[in-house]
Amino acid sequence: MDLLHKNIMHLGLDRLQWQQEEMLHILGMLQGFEEALKHEEGLDPICQRFAEIVISESRFEACTIFIRDPKSMVLVPVASFGLDDLLEGGNSGDVRSPLQGSLLKASADKAFSTQQPVYLEEMREPGGDPVTAVSRSACLACFPLMDLGVLCLSTDHPFPFPIPFKRNWEILSRLMGHLLKDPYRQALEEGDQERLSTSPVLPSDKEEAREVCETEPDELFERAFSLAPQGTCLLDPEGKVLQVNKSFERLHGSNVSELEGRPPAVIFQDSSIFFKLLQKMQTSGQEELADVSLINGEGKPYLADVYLVRVPEAQGGEAGFLLVVNDVTTKKAFAEKILQTEKLVAMGTMAGGVAHDFNNLLMAVLGHIQLLLLDITDDGLMRRLQQIERAVHDASHTVRRLQKFTAHDREPHGVVTAIDVKEALQDVMELTRPRWKNGMEKFGHTVKIDWELEENCVASIHASDLREILTNLVLNAVEAMPNGGKITLRCKSLKDSIVMEVADTGIGMSKEVAGKIFDPYYTTKGIGNSGLGLSVSWSLVLRAGGDIQVKSRPGRGTVFSITLPRGETKSSPSSSPKLPGEGRSHHVLVVDDEEEILGILRDMIQLKGHRVTAMSDGKKALEVIREGEFDLILTDLGMPDISGWEIARQAKARNPKVPVILITGWGAQYEDEDLTERGVDLVLSKPFSWDRLLEAMAKMLPR
Repeated sequence: MDLLHKNIMHLGLDRLQWQQEEMLHILGMLQGFEEALKHEEGLDPICQRFAEIVISESRFEACTIFIRDPKSMVLVPVASFGLDDLLEGGNSGDVRSPLQGSLLKASADKAFSTQQPVYLEEMREPGGDPVTAVSRSACLACFPLMDLGVLCLSTDHPFPFPIPFKRNWEILSRLMGHLLKDPYRQALEEGDQERLSTSPVLPSDKEEAREVCETEPDELFERAFSLAPQGTCLLDPEGKVLQVNKSFERLHGSNVSELEGRPPAVIFQDSSIFFKLLQKMQTSGQEELADVSLINGEGKPYLADVYLVRVPEAQGGEAGFLLVVNDVTTKKAFAEKILQTEKLVAMGTMAGGVAHDFNNLLMAVLGHIQLLLLDITDDGLMRRLQQIERAVHDASHTVRRLQKFTAHDREPHGVVTAIDVKEALQDVMELTRPRWKNGMEKFGHTVKIDWELEENCVASIHASDLREILTNLVLNAVEAMPNGGKITLRCKSLKDSIVMEVADTGIGMSKEVAGKIFDPYYTTKGIGNSGLGLSVSWSLVLRAGGDIQVKSRPGRGTVFSITLPRGETKSSPSSSPKLPGEGRSHHVLVVDDEEEILGILRDMIQLKGHRVTAMSDGKKALEVIREGEFDLILTDLGMPDISGWEIARQAKARNPKVPVILITGWGAQYEDEDLTERGVDLVLSKPFSWDRLLEAMAKMLPR
């Protein structure tokens, strides 16, 4: 491994370790917050304890918590703690901010008004008044604590905020907001709003606070109502619209004025939801629903969190209600994308282990079939065995794609071949015959196959990919005809492309279903089906540079049309070897802990006239290597006690000229790598055919 690769690996490990440490700190803070709520009383002490926990568990050097003053409606700092306080074992008791001046307050105000975090990774304010200039902190992050206040964190050096960091702290700040709700509500009930309104504010904010406090209450309400980032609607005691704000107008368009004097139930896709909320308000002061389907001004549905709050009059009467609509469409889409990414990562991890075991099974099946073909003379039986052999190769290609499915680009060394479409269709129908013939006839139904195939239709696509695509389409056609019917298979050649069609006379599907049919995990077949078949087919066609379309009508059947680039006709590959080869005999060592695969490889190599020493024990294989001489060594990678890497290393130490071939079910990971520094001259991915084994041996053995 060269220096660049080592540095990349160290960077990756450092990043992984940093993320793990960050998550441990987050969990430690959550545990500390819970303990603070149990032992502290009052909003100020709880906020102060929260700030101390944040500094002790994070990489920041100063923390300030702002809380909204319910009387003046401005943010005031109620808790502050810094690294100096932590080192000194306490604080002076003064509520102060390490970042004095307008920048801190402006950033906190922005985070609170937009309900979005504010990040300043590297701040520079040279010169100016030392009271208002940035003198210590070089980076700042402000997180809204829901509608209660803002958490401000800073350091005295630049700090880039990576995406995992932002995600963790945004989640943590929301949790802090939830935890502070009850103390904040209790503070209001106990009359602490007077205390809040007299809490110290930053020097540069006193004038602004005074101006806001002197604002008329009605004017202040109008400003807050109009500028609220959520769609807000004021209702009368009967639940009819009195007034809406600008955010509500943006969501529902200019015709929102038509709602005045009417219940806002018309913006709900299910209008009964609003009336149920209104009915629940008879016993509660606030109701909320998540992921409610609403209709915007263009008539399109969107998801929103909906809040309905009772607004009491000053004399104790009931003035009406406040309906708040928070559009979560973008947030949901982002969350689904993250979830999908996490699914792919998890599936990729599982795919590696499954592929290794499955490749070993396929190797055993393929080896036995190719050895059986040497002794079979019956044409019908030979044809069946060759179809099984082809299916094993297709399965091997599918597993290889599974090992690499997390890559966004096409496999750099993927083999694109030219395949006769007519031959592929005939192979697929033969392989799927038990499903569309025997299965149907069991219930007294039949499936008729019509062929409309032109000659010399050669498509440019991997043969296994095309057979997988056609198999998916044929099986879908069969399932769409539960009472039998007709499948029509067509192919024709155009100037630069080949067009195939798989048509059925089944139940068909609606336009809405047809539009989703290629979406991953979308299925109309109920539980037990992944819904990935057509999605995989679409992906394979797209990767081959082609296109796939569907036309369908309920009760009138479905037609899938595939367009692929034209391929060049090539001579068919030679069949498996029938007789042992002639020439010099070599001594070959084969090491594999799977006894069945070991036996197959031994028989294949011996039939070519070579001497074979077969070992299933890695430790004994090392002893044999130290004592004997071999012309070629084939070793499995994943074995108990001794791995293939150790076999290769010691073989090269004994004789640097002896060629070593690594045979493994993990081959897709190593095929594109230069492994000569690890003692490996060639990698053979299981399952491999006899032809491929002999080709690899011919490359490595001396002529």
